[in-house]
Order: sequence, then C-alpha cells, then structure tokens
Amino acid sequence: MSEWLSHFLEKPVATTPSGTTANRTLYGIVDSVRQPRALEKLFQQAGLNGVEKLFQDTPFAEMNDVSPIWLQLTPGSPAAAQALELCHDNRAGILLTSREKPETALLHARRLLRMNDPTHGDSLARYYDPAFWSALALTVPVQPLFGPWDSVFTPPAHRDDQQWRLWEQTEKVDTSSVEQKYPLQLKSNTLIAFDEIRWWYWIRLRNAESAAGLSDSQLSGVADNLQLLVDHGIEEGRHLERLLPNLNQGPLQARTDVMNVLSSDMPAFEKVQRLEV
Repeated sequence: MSEWLSHFLEKPVATTPSGTTANRTLYGIVDSVRQPRALEKLFQQAGLNGVEKLFQDTPFAEMNDVSPIWLQLTPGSPAAAQALELCHDNRAGILLTSREKPETALLHARRLLRMNDPTHGDSLARYYDPAFWSALALTVPVQPLFGPWDSVFTPPAHRDDQQWRLWEQTEKVDTSSVEQKYPLQLKSNTLIAFDEIRWWYWIRLRNAESAAGLSDSQLSGVADNLQLLVDHGIEEGRHLERLLPNLNQGPLQARTDVMNVLSSDMPAFEKVQRLEV
C-alpha cells in the first residue's frame, strides 16, 4: 500500500463529530458548488448559530456567489445533523472545533484560502475538500495548518459508512503569542498525497468500507490501475466505473494485451469496450 494512503487509513475515527468537550465550538465548512441548496436546508433547522460566506473580506470576494459557507453549530442539534449530511454527500465539506473566539477561527479559515505551491505559486485552495484536507494534514506542519482550530473531521465516502476521520492538533500552541504566517506553504508531496486520497474517495464511493468488497490492502493497486487508464485517455467517470470491476486482478501495466489497447489511437469509448471483454 502507498505511504500516504497507509497513513490516511491509520487515522482515528469518530462516528459523530462533536464539539461538546472542553469548551470547544463546532463549525462546518460546506462547498456551495457541490451543495447548492445547503443554505436552504440549513435555515430550516434549529441550532444554526452563525453563517458566513467564506470568500467575503478575502481576495476572492468577487466570487462570493460560489463561496463555501462557514457555519457555527450547536452540537447534537438538527442543524449539526444537516451539516454532517451535507459534508458527507459528494465530498462537500469538513467539520472542525476550536476553543478560540469565533472570529479568530473564521479569520484563519479565510486566510487558509490562499496557499503557495513551490511549483505553481499562490492560488485558491479548496482545503475544505476532505481529500485535500487529509493530504494537507499528512504533509504540512500541524500548527500553521490548524492555527486556532483544535480538530478537524473529514467524512467517509459512502453513505453507508459512518466513520469520520479525526485530525487533531495534539500540542496546542497559544496562537496569541505565535505569529501565524500566510499563505500556507505546500510541500512537494502534498499534491501526490492528494491524488492518492482522492482515488480512495472515488473508489470507496462505489465500494463502501462497511461492505464485504474491496479491502483496504487492495485499494492501492486499484488506484494505480485507475491512474494508468487516465494517463492513457480514459478519463470520464462513466468509463472508469465500467472498468472498475476488472481493476482488482493485478497491475494492468503487466498485461501486454491491455497495454496494446491503451497505447493505441482508438477513442476512449472504444478502448473501454475492448477492455470490458
């Protein structure tokens, strides 16, 4: 199994993300592009204590119409349950807790929106994508990433799975005495880890962790085969889904018949038809 996927699967899990302990406040960040009816659903529920457009008062304010939504929630409330569902569906968000003032937690969330990649420079970072957050937490220093936050919860991929992965800042730093530097600096391996965990989400969305299908030990090989298909022009999800049942039979790269098809000039749909046989 790959290094980053192995570390990801080793993280502790929680069935219900909570902010009830040690005076922590529970927050959520929901991607409004992936959940366009998020506010409509949330405003119908009790326990929603605050809503902010995350792009507001940032360099990305001109895109406020598609801004992710920052939520302050009462743990155990109907609004918190709705936020869990929104984040869970379509890999659309994360939950987090903080002991600091709400404005401090929100300010950090806004400042994290701009990150610096050593190759590509500064750009908007969708760190509220559970797969990308996981990659960040595995590869960059904890304190600059978490700032005033204590813990972050990332959802499982499949609706039948209930185990949220827990990411914690175990050595709490007094943020008032530490100068936080922005933008956050990505590491050279952050995007590599992101690709691996993104494949995990894609596969697990179609093969639940709780089902007796693919084991964790088999996932890395399936992900490698998926990436090989993408590298050879088979990129559409519907095509990859058709081939998924055949991707757990060893590395495709070792099969001459498969590589002959993939290396050909055939259009993607025809390659899929040949590989399905």
